[in-house]
Amino acid sequence: MSAPQIPSTHLALIVTADKGYEVKEQALPAYDDLLVKVHAAALNPTDWKHVHFGLIKPGTSTGSDFAGVVVAAKGSQQYKVGDRVAGFTRGGFLHQDNGAFAEQIADETAEFISAQTPVVWRIPEHITFEQAAAIGGIPGNTAAQALYTRLDIPRPWAPSQSNAVKAGDPILIWSGAASVSYYAIQLAKLAGLKVYTTASSHHHESLKKLGADEVFDYRDPDVAQKIKAASGGKIKVCLDGISLTETRELAAKSMSDEGGKIVSLLGMAGEKYPGIEFLPTLIYSVLDPNNKVDVADIAEWHKILPELIESGKLRPHSIDHRHGLANIPEGLKHLQSGKVSGQKIVYTLSK
Repeated sequence: MSAPQIPSTHLALIVTADKGYEVKEQALPAYDDLLVKVHAAALNPTDWKHVHFGLIKPGTSTGSDFAGVVVAAKGSQQYKVGDRVAGFTRGGFLHQDNGAFAEQIADETAEFISAQTPVVWRIPEHITFEQAAAIGGIPGNTAAQALYTRLDIPRPWAPSQSNAVKAGDPILIWSGAASVSYYAIQLAKLAGLKVYTTASSHHHESLKKLGADEVFDYRDPDVAQKIKAASGGKIKVCLDGISLTETRELAAKSMSDEGGKIVSLLGMAGEKYPGIEFLPTLIYSVLDPNNKVDVADIAEWHKILPELIESGKLRPHSIDHRHGLANIPEGLKHLQSGKVSGQKIVYTLSK
């Protein structure tokens, strides 16, 4: 395949001084590994939080999860020009010119994005860029990191490896309709675990079809007691897909009296509960090569992920499909409102 024409500039969604957004033309992001033409970008809570809490400066491009086509490859032995890939960046946090909401990305997001080989994976031919962006990136990778690296459930790439959690053991996944939890349910079921989860009542049937063994209404004031009774008080591992103070407390009360481990997605240990160990997880850890275990597990996960998708063992989240770089702020506002449930907002940026 002949190398595509690469422009010197592209359009990107830029953070303004008043914590708003504007589409601006900027230079392409510098890249040492891959440069990706972004076809679709998915929205995550971290995208609006980076801006709302002032974690990225005005003038920075933003966005995390992308899917697109490799248009330039420097250091990569794994990918070549023309490959369809998906992945994530830190939303402009590490490199101001490399957010996912843009035309190109240097393994990070805009029209073009600069990408690092460890955080991208090859998209199977039968799924769309939008479906790949919905897997991410952040949701699918975080689910893998939480379950495989933090909780040590059986890994599909190492079936003979001894693990702390065994097939047949129970696991609690709090807030099953949330993006990370949606993939965690599937991975837990793939590992042979008995999956308990929570959700609004209108999500119960869909989550059972996804693989959950029992689903409980999180609004029920007795939800923790009911989970504990249904599981026989045997749950010792949990992923809290919301990771707020109240969800950590309810998850802890649902666990075995012998204690256990709860993975928190907000990178904090949380409150103290007798016998409960809170394990923070942030997928951005794989961007640092010093985090060798995290990096190694994600690399193995990315090798097997396309196969899991092709075989139907891992299904993309339902998509709220939207269009246009300039319309992303509207989607971020909707996501921040807390009204998104059971879907992933994904924008098509180019065909």
